Amino acid sequence: MIIILLLGMLFVSALWEIYYKRQWSRDVTVNLWFEADAVYAGQDTKLYEVIENRKRMPVPVLEVGFHTRKELDFADVENTNVSDYLYKRDVFSVLGRQKITREIPVKCTKRGRYLASDADITTHTLLYRKHYSRAVGTEAEIYVYPRMTDMSEIVTVCERMLGTLQCARRLYEDPFAFRAIRDYTTDDPMKTINWKASAKTGSLMVNTFDSTRSQKAMILLDVSDTGILKYEDLVEESIALAATMMRRLMRQNIEVGFAYNGKNSKVFSPANNRANRVVLERLLAEYDKEDGTEDFGQLVETLFADTFAKKPLTEDTLLVFVTKNLNEPLARRIRACAGERQTLVIVPVYRGEHDLPGVAAQKGRDNIQVLVKEVGRT
Repeated sequence: MIIILLLGMLFVSALWEIYYKRQWSRDVTVNLWFEADAVYAGQDTKLYEVIENRKRMPVPVLEVGFHTRKELDFADVENTNVSDYLYKRDVFSVLGRQKITREIPVKCTKRGRYLASDADITTHTLLYRKHYSRAVGTEAEIYVYPRMTDMSEIVTVCERMLGTLQCARRLYEDPFAFRAIRDYTTDDPMKTINWKASAKTGSLMVNTFDSTRSQKAMILLDVSDTGILKYEDLVEESIALAATMMRRLMRQNIEVGFAYNGKNSKVFSPANNRANRVVLERLLAEYDKEDGTEDFGQLVETLFADTFAKKPLTEDTLLVFVTKNLNEPLARRIRACAGERQTLVIVPVYRGEHDLPGVAAQKGRDNIQVLVKEVGRT
């Protein structure tokens, strides 16, 4: 009897394992998504992990794993391994027709485009004799934009230079910016007379318009770091400076253009709209030093000799150069291309290091200003 009972138990166990192997993953879904589509570096967000078992049969042990880049800092470090990537696995016990939702706090420490992908689920049979796994098609994406950096002094100088440009310009009335109606004077051209208003009042009346006050800036960013010694902190500060200035100027309704020396980069003409800002911020978030760069001085010369020759920048466009690599040859190139335009050169350096050989090349040019931004070593 005992032998028959044992054989029966083994038979039932074998049938259960066959059935469980075929059915455990049926109607089991895993979804990952971030709380926000985009954040700034240094900000916090949440990753949602939703496990749902839509069948009646429970899954007593269910491991859920995924991986992402290690620059995402998960507050819950349990069941987390970090190597080239961050691998996270959590264990759940899922009943039939149950849905489990987890909120995982995440600190976004560095700019980039991050994917939480390649999820998989794993289960174990009774007594952990066997395990089965299956890949899950889910993917969470988030853009971490370059961080906001302190540039109060730089913005003050920039606004002063823009103000100088604006004051120097002649103001023209914009025919699409109607303001009011007033009495006609002998100095008014006939085309401004409002004949309907004149007929109602019995005297000549003219339309008046607001003045056009267009302000533009072109930001050129240098991300090259080609020396034997690498200065990643200065490159990241350069990117943060360019991104912060772009945001600040656009918030003041200033049209901003952008170009940088990453491989296969695109030149953006001065514009001010939300879509353009999102494109630029995503472009900077996705930049990877491994993709390579081109010579910044050569880029500057090519832009002014080719791109800006075909589609010229207006004379009142403020030029902003952001580079950690300012030297005399580059300074001469900037000087030659800038001409008489108002030009601001921003140079990030490590704190206490102010030896900038390119500054001397700008002496005697009232329209070119060089500002140093100190960065602490990490």
